Amino acid sequence: MVLLWFCAFLSPYINPQTFSLGAILAIGYPILLLTHSFFIVYWLVRFNKVIYLSVSVLLLSYFFSVPVFQTKSKFKALAKDNSFSTLTFNSQLFYFGGGQKEEVRAHQSKIAHFLKQENVDVLCLQEARESIASSLNYPYQSINGFNHIYSKYEIVNSGEIIFSESSTNQSCYADMLVHYDTIRVYNLHLESLHLGNEDYALLKEWDEDSQEDEFKNKTQKISNKINKATSIRVNQVETIIESIKDSPYPTLLSGDFNDVPQSYIYRRLNEGHKDAFLESGKGFGATYRQLIFPFRIDYILADKIWSAYNFEVLDEKLSDHQAIRCDVEIND
Repeated sequence: MVLLWFCAFLSPYINPQTFSLGAILAIGYPILLLTHSFFIVYWLVRFNKVIYLSVSVLLLSYFFSVPVFQTKSKFKALAKDNSFSTLTFNSQLFYFGGGQKEEVRAHQSKIAHFLKQENVDVLCLQEARESIASSLNYPYQSINGFNHIYSKYEIVNSGEIIFSESSTNQSCYADMLVHYDTIRVYNLHLESLHLGNEDYALLKEWDEDSQEDEFKNKTQKISNKINKATSIRVNQVETIIESIKDSPYPTLLSGDFNDVPQSYIYRRLNEGHKDAFLESGKGFGATYRQLIFPFRIDYILADKIWSAYNFEVLDEKLSDHQAIRCDVEIND
C-alpha cells in the first residue's frame, strides 16, 4: 500500500507514456488516500513500525501534492477596470436528460438562461452547438466546431489548436482586448476516456455474482482505454504548451482537461499558471460526479502574473459536468 501511494505521489512527475500505471493511480488517488489513512490507524493500534514510513509518505504528499480539499475560500470585490469574470462549462451537446430534438432544444434554452444569469465577461463552452450563440447575445465570439468562446471584450484574433492525432475533442484560443491590455484565452477540451455505460456501471459497483475472469477482462479493457486516452492527452498538452510559449500575451487556460489534479497532464498545463480553485475555492471542487467518487477535471488556470478570486462550482445540474467560474484580477 505504501508503495502504491508513493507511485501515486510521483505520477504527476512521470510521463504516463513511460509509466502507464501512473495514470491509473492518479485517478485512484482519493481511494488510495482513504485506504492509506485507514492503514495508518490500523498500524497505530497494532504498534507496527511501518507506521513511520506510512506517515512520512503521507506528510511528503501533503506538502508536495495538489490538495484534494480546500477549507477556505477567498472572496474579494474587484474593481471593474482591472478584472474580468470567466466561466467554463462542458454542455454535453445539450443532450443531458434526453436526445430527442425537442428535448435538446428545451435543454438548450435552460442552459442559455443559466449562462445569461451568470453574465460573465468571458465564457468558454465545450461540446456546444452553434445554435446557442444567438441566445447568449455576446458582442464577440469565436466558434471552432463544438468549442465556443464568447466575450464582452473585442476579440482581435483567434485560432484552433491542431492536434497531430485524430480526436473528437478540440481546443482553441482567442486574443481579446481587456482594459487596454491584450490577453489570450484558451478553451481546452482534451481527449476523453470514451468509457461506455457498461464501463461506468462496472466502476460504480462490484457484482458479487460476476466471474472473476470476466471482471478482470472488463477492468483490463477499461485500463487500456484510460492508458490510450492519457497517451493522446500527453501529445495534445505538448502541442498546447508550444502554443502558450509562442503567445505574446498573458494566458488564461480553461476547459475540460479530462484528467485529475494528481496527473501529469494537469501539472504540465499548470506550469506558469495559478489554479483558480486552489487560489480561492472551497471544498473538493468536483465538477464530474458520474462515478463513485466525484472528480475535478474542469479547470480555470490564470496566468501567474494575475490573481484569481471568488471561485465557484455552480450547483445547476445541466450536464454530466458542472460549470465553474471565478474573477481574475489583472495585476499591474
